[in-house]
Amino acid sequence: MIGNELFQKLSHRDYSGSDLDNYAQLLSTIFFHLSNSNEIENFFSLLVKANSENKMIAIHDPENIKDEYFYSDLILV
Repeated sequence: MIGNELFQKLSHRDYSGSDLDNYAQLLSTIFFHLSNSNEIENFFSLLVKANSENKMIAIHDPENIKDEYFYSDLILV
């Protein structure tokens, strides 16, 4: 699966508040932030890597709320 297809699949929310719903919300937030900084292809590549390694994308420092996130703020967990 390519990055865009993975994003479409994983960012679909059900608004249940579950872990998967929260992850979908995070992916959507990251997508919109990275779209503004032309880093979306890097995000899609990281999404493919996360999927192949059975990991999830996360914000490196979730306690540090920012107005804008960049690719460098992302880690795999």
